[in-house]
Amino acid sequence: MSAPRISVIINNYNYGRFVAQAIESALAQTYPHKEVIVVDDGSTDDSRAVLQRYEGRVRLILKENGGQASAFHAGFAAAQGEVICFLDSDDYWAPQLLERVASAWRSDVAMVEWRLECVDAEGKPLGKQLPNRTPPQGDLRSLLLRRISYPWTPTSANAFARRAVEAIFPLDETLWRISADLPLLLAAPFYGALEFIDEPLTYYRIHGSNLYQGMPANWARLEREVRHGLARTQIIREHAARQGLKPHPRLGYSLPMLNLYRLMLLLAGRAIPEMHTDTRLKLAVWGTEAVLKADASWNWRARWGSIRPLWVALVAPRKALELAARWVYWNASEEELQRFLREARL
Repeated sequence: MSAPRISVIINNYNYGRFVAQAIESALAQTYPHKEVIVVDDGSTDDSRAVLQRYEGRVRLILKENGGQASAFHAGFAAAQGEVICFLDSDDYWAPQLLERVASAWRSDVAMVEWRLECVDAEGKPLGKQLPNRTPPQGDLRSLLLRRISYPWTPTSANAFARRAVEAIFPLDETLWRISADLPLLLAAPFYGALEFIDEPLTYYRIHGSNLYQGMPANWARLEREVRHGLARTQIIREHAARQGLKPHPRLGYSLPMLNLYRLMLLLAGRAIPEMHTDTRLKLAVWGTEAVLKADASWNWRARWGSIRPLWVALVAPRKALELAARWVYWNASEEELQRFLREARL
């Protein structure tokens, strides 16, 4: 296959202190057949002053704040490439990344994933790489029809075929104000093979203002996590249906932690409409099955920690809620946990 043109879309919101390094890493790529598009999603810090320094070297799109999915849409509408890479503005790349992606690219590929190195705010390695396990390669559809996950990496460590992105977009911009990479990661494998580059080529910055630096003991955040988790099921169902494929009937219960989050909302009287078919018994039986079948490096203590609240809920709901909260928010203070539990509508 001839060298594909690659579009790099950098989405930025209030990361003026990091975005220059993201842009420089995209411009420094050794691969020549590329374009760099930067979408600023209504930043209120000094981001736009930083971005103006790159006018003429990148395509700048300045828009009102609409969230990550909105920024993805704006960048993709301007992109010309056959391969699409989304780079978060607080991350940055090794200079050989796009060259490696182009080498791995084939006409039947829908997605290329690679390892990332976790670094701190100053770029110092933290001694951790993602994904924790090597993902399967090739056709992932049979896996996704029975499980809503595989060992994926966040936004900045993936490349997508244009045809796959066209099939997946547009996204619900309200639902996917954050985590807009999830629909791409789940749906792209329905449009071609996955290739994996076993080399850390993205530097994934862990800093105090990351949206996903641990989940706080907060009911609104928990509701959002459940809404996103249940939306994953619908993504798979939609793209499977287009190809005449049928997901497993218990696909929606295949994520152990999501089942625990749902149980917490149910016990606390905070169930969201999308949970209308959930019962404590369903979550106990199918949640246990999900934990036992989970393809994860959990020991029995970890598996029991996820299973125990599911069964205790059948006889002692208040105790089960406390067990689940302590397991989910293991690093929260006692004061935070007690405040969280007091807000339950038991």
